[in-house]
Amino acid sequence: MHGFGGIDRAGAARIWAFLLLAFGALGWPARAQTNAGAQVLPPELSCPDSLELDLRPNPERRPGRVQEIAPHAGAVQSPDLYAQGRLASTAYGMYSAFAAGKDPRLAFAEPDLRLLAMIMGDPGPEGEGPPRRKDTRTFYGFIADEIGTGRRFIVFRGTQEPAEWVRNVQAGQRPYPIGTRQRQASAHVHAGFLKIFESLKRDGAKSPFTDELAGLVAGRDVVFVGHSLGSALATLAGVEASLRSPQSAARLRVVTLASPRVGDKGFALLAARLGRIDRVCNLVDVVTAVPPSTRQVQYTHVGVVHKISSFDWPELANKLESPGDQILCWHGDKSYTYMLAPSPARRPPGSCALPAQ
Repeated sequence: MHGFGGIDRAGAARIWAFLLLAFGALGWPARAQTNAGAQVLPPELSCPDSLELDLRPNPERRPGRVQEIAPHAGAVQSPDLYAQGRLASTAYGMYSAFAAGKDPRLAFAEPDLRLLAMIMGDPGPEGEGPPRRKDTRTFYGFIADEIGTGRRFIVFRGTQEPAEWVRNVQAGQRPYPIGTRQRQASAHVHAGFLKIFESLKRDGAKSPFTDELAGLVAGRDVVFVGHSLGSALATLAGVEASLRSPQSAARLRVVTLASPRVGDKGFALLAARLGRIDRVCNLVDVVTAVPPSTRQVQYTHVGVVHKISSFDWPELANKLESPGDQILCWHGDKSYTYMLAPSPARRPPGSCALPAQ
């Protein structure tokens, strides 16, 4: 499966390392207390804006109890969101080809789209230290046009490389828009996400991807798509495009699956200028609660949330006694698209077919 980090069972260790690092400064969120002092679960488990989600093994977290506090989402299957969101899986497939030393273009299998370019970037942060081998850039996404309509899609994958884990936990903030001085800033974004975003270039281009955005979005409808870390990059790309081409803002759309939080309230105000932002969130996906807000930095989500729930789908395992495995299923791109898919397109989610230990 694909997720915020590792793709297979071994990736669970990296996911938990990320969560522990992200939460370490604050400690694990305490359970709410009743007046009598007894421990109870948080009253809500739904696309949290705070770290009130505790995935430690605990007998209180039996499936029936969790279903009480994370009821059916009530969302209908969305052919539209499915059609957009599934493109993130295409980006993951292209990255897999790249990582295997093959041409990612050979893994592009979207008959209704014409592939225009790949998006490459630096996973960092090794580039900030001792010299690395000459070519350190990696595949982050693609640009493609819909053959029938001319609508453009700019799509990003999620975390795949070890260096990106370090970026993920660089949860301090930088002023935004890019180049704004701290004392003049009214908006701030996640430092690690922004560092990757600034490194992006279209393959073969000399100019940064940010400098090309105005031309890429001019005169057409454009949809930015991403899963997990890719959601953060898609959000940054959409907002940056709206700033560089204000006349195009109303025609820009962002579709994200399992998005972490990208910036503060000031950034959210900038994001509100876009024509549309759709954020799909699994009610029990802990990644949607990070990065955490502290006294020094504040984070908030952007866009309209579309809630889906793993507990609507028994085939998604929902094995609460194995949270390290379960988060892979709850967060995976294949699980998200499975829940969004119209019935004829639905196939068993391989992301939850975890191998035996």
